[in-house]
Amino acid sequence: MVLSILHLLENKEEVIAKVHRMLKPGGIFVTSTACLGDTMKYIKLIAPIGKFLGLMPLVKVFTTKELEDNLSDVGFQIDYNGKLEKTKRCLLWRRRLNRRS
Repeated sequence: MVLSILHLLENKEEVIAKVHRMLKPGGIFVTSTACLGDTMKYIKLIAPIGKFLGLMPLVKVFTTKELEDNLSDVGFQIDYNGKLEKTKRCLLWRRRLNRRS
């Protein structure tokens, strides 16, 4: 499980690939994270300024589609896509395919 962190990482693609390598075939990866590109596109402009001023941590802005593509690119198969209505976070379950990456 990776909860509420992918949008705070410098390179989420590396972390996703590492999780994929760690899971056995058929293993499930569950993530819930803020896909800010879906709901708060303006944060892409504000976050770097906030980080520079020491008011915010690193915040990466991406859409649910971009995250889904990152997961598929390393070999995860869709099990479940959803949105947590109250927080607007995307909730994704992916199964590691049997092929080696």
